[in-house]
Amino acid sequence: MTDSRVVHVSAHYPPFLGGLEKVVEALAVGRRNEGLEVGVLTSADRHALDRHALDRQATADSPGEEDFVRRLRSWEVAHTCVIPGLLGELLRLPPHSVVHLHIAQAFVPEMVYAAHLIRGLPYVAHLHLDVGPSGPAGFLLRAYQPLVLGPVLRAAASVVVFTDEQRSAVSAKYRVDPARIAVIPNGVGEAFFYDGERPLHSRPRLLFVGRLSVQKNLIQLIRALDGISEEFETTLVGEGELEAELRQAAEDLQLQNVRFYGRADGAEIRDLYRSADIFVLPSEREGMPLVLLEALAMALPVVATDVPGNRDLVTHGQNGLLVPVGDPPALRRALLSVSADPGVYQRMSQASQILARQYSWPAVSAEFEHLYDQAAKG
Repeated sequence: MTDSRVVHVSAHYPPFLGGLEKVVEALAVGRRNEGLEVGVLTSADRHALDRHALDRQATADSPGEEDFVRRLRSWEVAHTCVIPGLLGELLRLPPHSVVHLHIAQAFVPEMVYAAHLIRGLPYVAHLHLDVGPSGPAGFLLRAYQPLVLGPVLRAAASVVVFTDEQRSAVSAKYRVDPARIAVIPNGVGEAFFYDGERPLHSRPRLLFVGRLSVQKNLIQLIRALDGISEEFETTLVGEGELEAELRQAAEDLQLQNVRFYGRADGAEIRDLYRSADIFVLPSEREGMPLVLLEALAMALPVVATDVPGNRDLVTHGQNGLLVPVGDPPALRRALLSVSADPGVYQRMSQASQILARQYSWPAVSAEFEHLYDQAAKG
């Protein structure tokens, strides 16, 4: 492992809810537990902190962070986290620092790139989500990606993606040398692994975990449950800007047994996984969803949309079923199919368990340590 101080730079960090944030925490805390130097630069998300920090500090899953997490004043502008003081903090880092840049939106990558240009600060660029242009402002993203994000990625010591498919796409789209693109999957914590056979409840229990946002496409699940909601117990875990809209859609369709659970962390979220039967992820796009790895470790069959990230972890007919984006009837049929035959259900459950064992945070962290060492040596 490198002796350099590794500084994770991310727009958000727990208790902010999201898979990216959990990844940052797992890597930072893991390095800290090894007795190595680590830091985190992130936003001071008052909305999340005010409601959840005290509860989080009271749990065994939440290490103290006062000595390695630096939260900076921030504003949300057009769904982008703007942290005015970030560049100054980066320029003041010790000379032996290596930055681990976590990319899912604008501003943060540009600040790390600027620090690299000004003082030669080495960084590893971790591309969690590469969003395609959509909507009225899509032209801005079409300009931003090649003109701004492209140089950020090309200047990185290494670029990290989750799959070989993503490596090919990033290399072609941003003109990054494939030799500098590392494929490193997300990991899953040992506490999420479920041993033993899963009994299928007489009324199967569906579980979704994630932000209630456009990306997660929960409206497809709401519409898929139309006419069959009474056959399942459905729990939607998470918070987000679309909660009121989704609640209204469920009410308009007169869905039964649909519970908006809110936020859950630590032992609470593991209990929700354990009590479920089928995990559902109807996303429009994904990187490598951490919640999907957690569900597989919990031996849950998965019904998910057929998009990169999901299809890298779900093999249709083996550990779950894949359906097209925007096709509620196909999702409805898949939910009924997975729960119809206990024998098929058990085979999918076992396949999920076996696949999840290929992923672990210690193995993932070791791969990153190699990249940090390369970055430090220049």
